[in-house]
Amino acid sequence: MPCNLNFNQCNSFRNFPRPIFTCYRNLISLLNQSETTIINPTIETANFIGGIVPQTVIASGNVVPSTSFNQGSAINYDNAGTFTLINGRYLISYNLSGIISANGTSSYSIYLNGNSIPSSFASSSGTAGGALTLSNSVFVEITSPTGAITIKNANTQPQTLNSGSVTIQKII
Repeated sequence: MPCNLNFNQCNSFRNFPRPIFTCYRNLISLLNQSETTIINPTIETANFIGGIVPQTVIASGNVVPSTSFNQGSAINYDNAGTFTLINGRYLISYNLSGIISANGTSSYSIYLNGNSIPSSFASSSGTAGGALTLSNSVFVEITSPTGAITIKNANTQPQTLNSGSVTIQKII
């Protein structure tokens, strides 16, 4: 839709954040008598969805999902529980179902380059051998060229998982 100087076809004020192609940009170009070209940024979509197959995760061991869907080149998975992500912001979620370990607690955390992300820690306690369900979601920002993400058993005992899912979505 063309923009006119009476602003009856578009907003007369700036909205933040605003789309790149706006009437305001067209007006500034007209007033400056310039041919300003604005190019929309390229955003690479990247999504990973993995299912949890039955497995026993040793103490400090990686949860190993099986790949159900992996789109884009920003998320690389080694099929051993380590994800290599290129720089950007990601939403990482996990949902785990299994059996409470022998010491009566079960806990998992997301690790970035070998360091636990505190807000990703999830824990449950109960009778050993009882049903376990844990889930958590966190935003992670990778500022270096790449970062290694793992979901680890944060307990001192092995833990049995029966099902679940892991999803990673590149936001920016």
